[in-house]
Amino acid sequence: MEVDIASHLKKNILFGCLNSFQLSALSRIAAIKRYPKEALIFSEGDPALGFYIIAQGRVKIYKLSAQGKEYIMHIADRPGDTIAEVTVFSGEDYPAFAQAITDCALLFIPKSGFLSILKEYPEIGMRMLGALAARQRKFADIIEDLSLRDVLSRLSRHILNLSEKKQSNTFELDMRKSELALKLATIPETLSRNLRKLKTRKIISLKENKITILNKETLQRLAGKLPLT
Repeated sequence: MEVDIASHLKKNILFGCLNSFQLSALSRIAAIKRYPKEALIFSEGDPALGFYIIAQGRVKIYKLSAQGKEYIMHIADRPGDTIAEVTVFSGEDYPAFAQAITDCALLFIPKSGFLSILKEYPEIGMRMLGALAARQRKFADIIEDLSLRDVLSRLSRHILNLSEKKQSNTFELDMRKSELALKLATIPETLSRNLRKLKTRKIISLKENKITILNKETLQRLAGKLPLT
């Protein structure tokens, strides 16, 4: 399937406001890279030669502990989602692993070519700084979740965030339960136990991977979004 590079650049938060000439300049340096399901896109410590934009498919970004335990930091699954853009400015290697969850088509933006374009269109750099600040706030929230909240609270927050993202109280889980357990820094058995707890208390209904929020207020209290009563 052909990929329209310019249209996917337009979907990206960094490049959505660019005019046709700027988009054309970016399109000329972008390359389409395809990865089969479970293929490793890059590893932590690899030289960062550029960044990626989702055209099709889903990618997980994760870290490994010293004991080899995987922790999922982010799932990029929407056309226009950006992966590893911070490396453009940091001058460092890739800080995590990226792996295809499904068959993927990604736009690859080489660092050298992109820096040349930034000199010509500095407003792109200003937009990137704003997006990177938002990403930093997101990671700060992740650290707070892991250090201050128990598994039930982290799970409740994840369900609420998914509901907001999908704009519905009924939706499919965005990853396998084994992957969700890793993202929530727990084990599958503990995740299943907490899902059953929410189901038994009629806070959610759960059929296979489909969740329906039945009592949003209670879920918000468990997530720490409302004060406990």
